[in-house]
Amino acid sequence: MFRKIMVALDESPEADKALQAAIGLARALPAELSAVTVIEPPPAYYSFAVAAHPASEWREEKRRLYTVLQARARQRARAAGLWLDTELVDGDEVSGIIQCARKYGADLIVLGMPKHKLSMGHTGKDIADQSPCALMGIR
Repeated sequence: MFRKIMVALDESPEADKALQAAIGLARALPAELSAVTVIEPPPAYYSFAVAAHPASEWREEKRRLYTVLQARARQRARAAGLWLDTELVDGDEVSGIIQCARKYGADLIVLGMPKHKLSMGHTGKDIADQSPCALMGIR
């Protein structure tokens, strides 16, 4: 059914649950597993900074944080007997996830969904609208 599963990974508890579900599913099927983490542009208030230095520091801190996050995800997958390919991309969260799903040839995207929202939220909705494959939302 699913041969290539891709999970969207960030520092949220929902993404952690999505990773756990994706690992379990990839192991049970079996399927290949990948994870994408998107470094979004700095928040708008950085545009008011006098120098570009704070924005570049913010971006590098995110890159360090996400590199560690992906390393931990690879360790968790390895403990389950799986290999996890990871990709770290810059840009918009939705387009980054969709582009990686296409590049990877994913037939399932696993996405953590926040519990506190009544709807899936604009990111989840936009991914569902543009997804080239099936989408599984994990709460």
